[in-house]
Amino acid sequence: MERRSVLREEAEALRSRIAAAQASLALVECALGCEHEDVTQCAHFQQAVRERVGRDAAVARAPAE
Repeated sequence: MERRSVLREEAEALRSRIAAAQASLALVECALGCEHEDVTQCAHFQQAVRERVGRDAAVARAPAE
């Protein structure tokens, strides 16, 4: 495999990991800003989790080519 092709693949994999880490950080920051004693009872946090799980589930269901 040529060098540029390998580097493109590595760059894409890194972008994917960064996006996942940013989404996780957003959930942690949401929890930090929550006034609920139990963050799992916060409607806003629950919605943020649903949005994250839904986005990940949509990617997981995409057909492989």
